[in-house]
Amino acid sequence: MQTGKRKTLTRDWSRLYLGTGMFFLIGFLFFGFSSLFFAEEQPINATPIGEEQRLTNGQTVTLLDWSHDTRRKQMRVRLQFDQPQDYATRLVTRVAYKERPTDEQRVQVVYHQDEHYVFEIEDVPHDFDQLALRLYVIEPQQSFEKLSATKREEALVESLYMDQRRVLRTSLSIQQADDYAQLFLADEHVQSQKQVKKMKREQMAHASLIQQIEQDIETKQATLPDLTLDEQVEREDEIFNLKQDKEDALLRQTELKKQLTQEEKRQDQLRIKARELKW
Repeated sequence: MQTGKRKTLTRDWSRLYLGTGMFFLIGFLFFGFSSLFFAEEQPINATPIGEEQRLTNGQTVTLLDWSHDTRRKQMRVRLQFDQPQDYATRLVTRVAYKERPTDEQRVQVVYHQDEHYVFEIEDVPHDFDQLALRLYVIEPQQSFEKLSATKREEALVESLYMDQRRVLRTSLSIQQADDYAQLFLADEHVQSQKQVKKMKREQMAHASLIQQIEQDIETKQATLPDLTLDEQVEREDEIFNLKQDKEDALLRQTELKKQLTQEEKRQDQLRIKARELKW
């Protein structure tokens, strides 16, 4: 009787071990080959909107807007450089798709005024995945098409990227030069408002700092008579350093006041320009 029980228990444990082993084996095979059934999502590659990008030629460029009209298969890109292009060079742009990185296509410049540019990309497929807008800076007498691959690489100052999961999908209307100028003025006004708010916050922070320094100086001066001669010398040094910090903070306050006045004048000029364009 005991022998039969032992055989039954041994058989049951063997089945348990076998079942557990098969479970882990199936799980291992499933997760090991899951990549064959589930495609891994590629990371998003898109240049941030509204952030300055440092170029290899020392300038900076800001991507202000990137829109995609799927019905017209068209993209519109607005850029702002930190300064107008040098007369001794010219900007050339090309677009390339991720699946065809060496096949560059022309990009149309629909607006250019000083440091402001608007580009249009034609025949953009609905599922373009990812693409790059390449910015080249060459000398006026050079022909971009005749440049060697090495020379093109040297002329490339930046590549701006867009992912179909991040692009703004909209209907792009036909716009005139004044329309683009209004858009850039609106962008500059928003940026100016941010600068004003930032400077005002810094002004308040420095005002609080100056007040705290004055309190510290007063407290340390009040304790001077109770100190030994050596301690008084050390305390006087501390007070001197605090007074220097106060002078630095006051100087910064003066600079901020001037910058704030200039920025507010710039806002007035932008509003005047915007009104003039509407006439």
